[in-house]
Amino acid sequence: MASPVEKIAQLNDIDQDVAQLLHSAGLAIKTLTSSTLGTGENSEALDQDIGQRKDRFSAASSQYFSLLSSIDVRLRRQISALETAQIIASEASTKETQSNPDAATPLMRMLGGSPSHSLGSSKDPTTNGGLGNLDVSWLNSRNNKVEKDMQAELWEGAHKLVQKTVEDKVVKDDSGDITMSSESTASLE
Repeated sequence: MASPVEKIAQLNDIDQDVAQLLHSAGLAIKTLTSSTLGTGENSEALDQDIGQRKDRFSAASSQYFSLLSSIDVRLRRQISALETAQIIASEASTKETQSNPDAATPLMRMLGGSPSHSLGSSKDPTTNGGLGNLDVSWLNSRNNKVEKDMQAELWEGAHKLVQKTVEDKVVKDDSGDITMSSESTASLE
């Protein structure tokens, strides 16, 4: 079973593929809608352009459908993993709860829900936007990307300051040798 880090990396890959999916859809639509044909061109040029457009449309739509299928399969795997970990209720248990309100799902028991809070009842068992007792702020507090980025910026600024200070204090003499200026040697002592 994949670790949480691997699952998040997989979701990130899916997210990037969704952007690529939208790009492919846009290319296919652009191919259909762009009119680069002039009114005074001969029919041979029109046939060639239409043929090229068909090829571009076929390539873009083929990429679109392959990406769509891949995204669908990977999202289903992610959902299955969440159901297996009992983070979300499975479709089968949801249907069972709707038909038999006395049967509580493991997720409902874990979240403190009762069978009377099934999807078919008037009371809504959804808490925290469907996340149950999962504390999103706790998860976000474990992400230190902002801190690392800020620290990298501070180190870069410090490095530039030190370089500038050293360049200001270093003097080349007539022979090309590098020496420290008299005031910088005095400040070192």
